[in-house]
Order: sequence, then structure tokens, then C-alpha cells
Amino acid sequence: MNLNSRRYGTAAVAGVAAFVLSYVLIYALTISTVRDFLLTGVAEAFGDEGADWKVVGWLFFNAQFVTTTLTIDIPLFGGTDAVNFITESDSLSSVLYLLPPALLTAAGLAAARLNGLTETADALRVGPAVTLGYLPLSVVGAVLFAISLGESSGGSPTLLTAVVLAGVVYPVVFGTVGAVVGAVLAD
Repeated sequence: MNLNSRRYGTAAVAGVAAFVLSYVLIYALTISTVRDFLLTGVAEAFGDEGADWKVVGWLFFNAQFVTTTLTIDIPLFGGTDAVNFITESDSLSSVLYLLPPALLTAAGLAAARLNGLTETADALRVGPAVTLGYLPLSVVGAVLFAISLGESSGGSPTLLTAVVLAGVVYPVVFGTVGAVVGAVLAD
């Protein structure tokens, strides 16, 4: 295995860790709210009572400014709406918006430190590689966190923004920032 492959592999593993830890922390901070308030009612309305973890997935993506697309097919009352539950709920803390960027920055920092990077140019190449681990999980998460009732009603993270914003932009930006900070601190 050459040096670049090892560096990119380390960054990808750091990206996976950032995704998993972000979801776990958001789960821990929101699950009681999800179970006690309206969000579970949303899942139950779609006929998926064990969907608390999926609704937390919506919040995970909402924390990265990815909306949840809700589609309800009821005559006269149906339609599609894009919702960010963190923004629209008084019971959810806006601190959730800080978790993914903080953990992605830590992932970039870890990738730089584990690879012994001391040059900013190397950090600028390795930092974006955090995306290699984060992007596939964003795609899988956007699909797994879908709740459906029949063919025309349901809710899920908005796929395009889940892939582009959460899967690419966030890890490229914050992974790079973390890697550069790691290289600067090591120098």
C-alpha cells in the first residue's frame, strides 16, 4: 500500500467515524423528544411505529441543513412539504447544528495527525478525503431513514441535498479545515 492510499484510507475511516458519532450523539440528545412529542406521531401516521431511529436520522440530516421531504396523499389536504424540524421545533436545540461540523473537523484533524502531516499542501489533499467515508453513509442514510405509507405518502431526507450538502460539502469543508489545523499545530 502506498503512502497516499494509506493517507486517504485513514481519512475515509475518520469520515465513517464522524458520521456514526454524529448520528449517535444526535440520537442521544433527541430520542426523548422524538418519543415524547409530535415527531413520533409523524412516524406513526406513516404506519411505522418503530421508526424513532429513522426520525432521528431526519434530525441528523436537518442538523446539516438538509430538509425532510414529507409527502401526504390525502384528497384536499395532501401535498409535499420540505421541513427542518430543528428550525421549526422549540423542543430541539440549535446546538445540534454544531455536531456534524465539529466531528468532521475532528476527523480531518485526526487524519492529519495519524498521517503525521506537517505541510499545509498535504493537509489540503488529505482533508477532503474524509468524504470517502462520509459520502457513502450519507447516501445509505438518506435511503434508510425513509418512512413510507403506500406508494404516495412518506417522509425522508431530501436526497439531492443529503448527497451534495451533507455527503460532499460538509466533509470537504470541515475535513479540510481540520486537516489544515492538524498540520499547522504539528509544524
